[in-house]
Amino acid sequence: MNDLTNQETETPDGVSIASLDELRAYLHSQTGVSVGEDDPLLLQHTINQIHLSEIDRILKRHNAALTEALGVAVKGLTADAISQNLQEQVRLADRTHQEFERQYKRARLLSVVNIICFATCVLVFSYLIIK
Repeated sequence: MNDLTNQETETPDGVSIASLDELRAYLHSQTGVSVGEDDPLLLQHTINQIHLSEIDRILKRHNAALTEALGVAVKGLTADAISQNLQEQVRLADRTHQEFERQYKRARLLSVVNIICFATCVLVFSYLIIK
């Protein structure tokens, strides 16, 4: 059993207290000290219970919101959606490859034109120097 399961299903010391009388009896059994019905410790326990209930309510609300958000995100991960996405990626890759080939051919043509221009310039300068 993993730690998360243990934390969700068991209290650290196995104590479950449902009422103030049970709390008073538990404190007496553990410490031998009797706690009166008007002891501020019981008020603190009540405040802590209210606080824990509020935290539990907030956690449940956040859990529901996260579950809904994840459900929306996962909903888009159907086999059809993934297939369409992959097909679009393949189309994009093909267009990119075609554009690369077009630019490569243009660069080769410009290189040939540059070589012809350079050779012509060399011939013209040679002719002018010789003459």
